[in-house]
Amino acid sequence: MQALAQEQGSRTTAVLLLVIALILVYLAFFHWFFIRHVSYANDLDELREQLGRFEAVAAQREPMEEKLKEIREGREDSSLFLTGADFNEAAAAMSDRLSGMVQTQADDDCQIVSRQPVRPRVQERYVRVTVNVRMRCRAEDMLKILHRLESATPMVMVDDLNVVRPRARSRANRNQPAVADTLDIRFNMSGYLR
Repeated sequence: MQALAQEQGSRTTAVLLLVIALILVYLAFFHWFFIRHVSYANDLDELREQLGRFEAVAAQREPMEEKLKEIREGREDSSLFLTGADFNEAAAAMSDRLSGMVQTQADDDCQIVSRQPVRPRVQERYVRVTVNVRMRCRAEDMLKILHRLESATPMVMVDDLNVVRPRARSRANRNQPAVADTLDIRFNMSGYLR
């Protein structure tokens, strides 16, 4: 009985020693192999996910190129900027443009009283050219001129518009008609140099 117990003990010990030997052989020769392959598998999963994102972006290339082409064809913003090499030339061109519009769009009683270029105080991405304008004109003519200024190219914006109806003066000669519908108009017209 004692021999049987010793035989079972020695078998258990032999099995345990075999298991320990197999674990040591695994750790010494194969563990690094499996760890490296697990790391490779993780890297492959990440790369597949990244490839999927790149393929999704690449699939959008043709529609995006078409859209970019449409934008480039539809964008003629170079004509929106004022012509002129510097601030003074652009301000003079804007003033001449306003004079031409007053001559073609308005009656003879419409006149420009003053034009004064104003340099910007704050530097912007594009050079802003502003001209302060004071004129006397009828309301209908003023609307035509302002509409033409803002709708034509190069783009000119009208802001700080003040319209005052002057008081009618009593005239010594009653035969002359009073110009009651002429307005005193002050505004800034601005545009940008490229």
